[in-house]
Amino acid sequence: MSKRCIDTEPATRRPRVLLLAPSGGLGGGIERYLDAVQEALRAGGAEVHRVDLRGPGNSLTLRSRLRFTAAALRVAVRSGPFDTVLAGLPNLIPVAALAVPLAKARRGLIVFHGTDIWAMRTVDRAILTLHPTLRPVTVSSFSSGALARVGMTPVLRPGIPNSWRAALLAAGSRRPTRDAVPTVLSVFRLNDADWVGKGLRELLAALSIVRGQVGPVRLVVAGQGPVLDAVRQAVAGQEAVQLVESPDDSTLAELFAAADLFVLCTRTRVSPPRSGEGYGLVLTEAQLAGCPVVGPAYGARDAYVDGVTGATPADESPQALAAVLTDLLSDQARLASMRQRCAEWAQLTTEPEQHVRNVFRAVLGTQPATSPATGTPAPPVPAQATPASPQSVHPADSIAAKQ
Repeated sequence: MSKRCIDTEPATRRPRVLLLAPSGGLGGGIERYLDAVQEALRAGGAEVHRVDLRGPGNSLTLRSRLRFTAAALRVAVRSGPFDTVLAGLPNLIPVAALAVPLAKARRGLIVFHGTDIWAMRTVDRAILTLHPTLRPVTVSSFSSGALARVGMTPVLRPGIPNSWRAALLAAGSRRPTRDAVPTVLSVFRLNDADWVGKGLRELLAALSIVRGQVGPVRLVVAGQGPVLDAVRQAVAGQEAVQLVESPDDSTLAELFAAADLFVLCTRTRVSPPRSGEGYGLVLTEAQLAGCPVVGPAYGARDAYVDGVTGATPADESPQALAAVLTDLLSDQARLASMRQRCAEWAQLTTEPEQHVRNVFRAVLGTQPATSPATGTPAPPVPAQATPASPQSVHPADSIAAKQ
């Protein structure tokens, strides 16, 4: 149910953002990143209108792209003006370029994550370079450096939605008694056609070496399904490997907390098939649950403190990964110390109030309209129009409403 809010102070208004998201309700790191941004904007008093390209049961087709474009432009016109149009992926650049003037927005921001930098289409790069309002923003210093050709790119580190953050911290606080056989956990989409880029084969090969040094090690691989046949074939016949398909948040939090080590060994490839890890939000999630991490050889360095809350292989080879895993799994006292430190560090770096302030500075160029801690009003923002209440718009719903 939607209701219109009328300002009693015509000289003030809430800041307003049109969020163009690649998906809603499908899970994954990018969706969690944008969910946290949306939550932070609303916590600080901003009004957010969201349009999702995909949702449950809505596959990516030409028809769905056209419906998304129509819905985004309709919201830009009917619900505007907006202060900022924020697109959650570079492949939404053409839609954002059309929406910005229709929304009368002062800012148009495109979020870059990792692989999407190298995969950016020539036409999207041209639009971003020539458009007077569109600007890039990225999730890590690694991704910012990769975007150097586009220009100076500000970094908006990921936050964690409050409910998910609380679930991870709670799971870590009740970690079960350590098993005699150590558990290594890796999490990525098990339905990803480019699953090879996540380094599963290298991890399996590394663990074969590790078991010869430290004894039995269990591997748990979890992620959104359905699991590809190629993934099942890769682990078939391997020692002590478990696939966990499409775990819910509660199950995933418990997996993080129960693991001795979390490993993300994404391979960096700048030519097709491209892969890479700009930030690796899942690394932060693991640490919130008190699980030390092993990051990729390249990228994702903002997500942990090397040598304190996690470790990094010298290169992408199974031998280099095995050396790090053997070093950590053979020193339980060090692992216990890292477990405590990673939970403390992740809790500090995902502090909700600071994330709200960071999001407002990056997305709106202002301080929050209300205090994230108290909800009390901040100094007013000059008025442009009377806003409607916040709403989330799915393309199918928007089109149906028009018909």
